[in-house]
Amino acid sequence: VTRQVVVGGRSKYFINGSAAQASRVQTLFHSVQLNVNNPHFLIMQGRITKVLNMKPVEVLGMLEEAAGTRMYEDKKRSAERVIDKKEGKVREVNE
Repeated sequence: VTRQVVVGGRSKYFINGSAAQASRVQTLFHSVQLNVNNPHFLIMQGRITKVLNMKPVEVLGMLEEAAGTRMYEDKKRSAERVIDKKEGKVREVNE
C-alpha cells in the first residue's frame, strides 16, 4: 500500500501499484485485522489496568475490532445511510 500526498493536501492511494480509494485501503487493513486508528488493538504491557477500567461499551468495541466484525457493522451503517438518502430523493420525486 502506497500513499501519495498531492498538491492541496489530498492523498492518493495505491495497492500493488494500482490506484485505489481510501475506503478500499481501509477495507484491506480491516480484513487482516489491522486498524491503526484503534489504540486498543494490541494491549501493551502495563495497559491492562486501562482495559479493566473501560466501560462495557468500550470493551465491546475493542472485542468487535479484534474479531473483525466492526468492519461489517461500519459497512452496514454506511449502506443504510445511502439507502435513506435514496429513499428521501424518491419521496421528493413522487411529491
